[in-house]
Amino acid sequence: MNPSERIREHYRALAEATVAKRAADCYREGRLDRESWQRLADEGLWRLSMPAQYGGDGGTWWDFIAAFEGIAIGGRDLGFNLSLVAHAGLLRSTLIYLSPQQLERYLPPLISGAVGATALTEPQGGSDVARVRTCATRVRNGFIIDGQKDHITHGPVADLALVLGRLPEIGDRDISLFLVDMTAPGVERGEVEDMIGNRSSPTGPFRLSQVALPADALVGCPGNGLQIIYDTISLDRLLYGVLAAAYLEPILTDTLQYARERIAFKYPIIDYQYVQGRLTDLQMAIDTTRAVSYRALEALLQEDPQANMLCSIAKYQGAENLRTGTEHAFRVMGHLGYMRGPVAQQLIDAYGTLIAGGTAEMQRKNIFNQMLHTQGAVV
Repeated sequence: MNPSERIREHYRALAEATVAKRAADCYREGRLDRESWQRLADEGLWRLSMPAQYGGDGGTWWDFIAAFEGIAIGGRDLGFNLSLVAHAGLLRSTLIYLSPQQLERYLPPLISGAVGATALTEPQGGSDVARVRTCATRVRNGFIIDGQKDHITHGPVADLALVLGRLPEIGDRDISLFLVDMTAPGVERGEVEDMIGNRSSPTGPFRLSQVALPADALVGCPGNGLQIIYDTISLDRLLYGVLAAAYLEPILTDTLQYARERIAFKYPIIDYQYVQGRLTDLQMAIDTTRAVSYRALEALLQEDPQANMLCSIAKYQGAENLRTGTEHAFRVMGHLGYMRGPVAQQLIDAYGTLIAGGTAEMQRKNIFNQMLHTQGAVV
């Protein structure tokens, strides 16, 4: 067993013993499984890809990918894994854009069990993050920030948030990023949104009312907020593809077993071509999604000019294949699939990935713009 396989298996077994056992309760109650979150952090999940000088294991993002896949397979809670995606993107951005002094302050909690959020969207802007109205003002010892964020993964539960806002004093190109302590005075959390799926990944609004930030809360240079965010969400996007492939693995196993056991017209339904078609589509969805997601990660780590496009392709293929893959299982299961239970829940949860992390339409727009850029023209 190679190192990646050992990591994958270790976290698969750990997720079976933690995430899977609490998933139903967390889903019903609409809450993040903080116990499993902390257990995974204690086990070293977030240290895998972090440098040793900041308390990490000195590994690579491939090590994290192996663990992430294991959790998706063993935990079988799509929402919980979407929460991991949100935290991973924040971690990568802090690692790249924070100074050594900032990393010494902010990174240890983030790899030790704190829950992070990336707060981009606002009530009036949605996916158009350039319309952000959250505003920061420089004061003697740092900044004062005000604004409203909406539909934020971990918004109601985060310990630390990467917040997109404006710094008007620097001129027109003023969109910047700030790290906000979500326990600070002036942070008002909204209610968890009552979503139809992925309820174990709490999402909701929060308001910042005259929240005082230290000087080192500014991430990178003033005015480079959009550049950092586009880099942050690139990892998020490819992780949707990695997640889709891993999450579908046990679904395919379950569906194969059911097809072997279910008898119709004297034969197991696995003998019928229409069932075989759905099963082979499931297998192809897993393999093709994993391949493009791995390619996207390799391109991102190598700073390949096409990395952004590949990450959007991974997100698009991951969400679409997750939807069709869970639908294949739903159809093979027939009436049992339509009953309330894990099969129906998988399908409902899968539909959420068509919206979360940037809609399918936004991914197409990004892919198209990258295509034109490669040809020397940008729309």
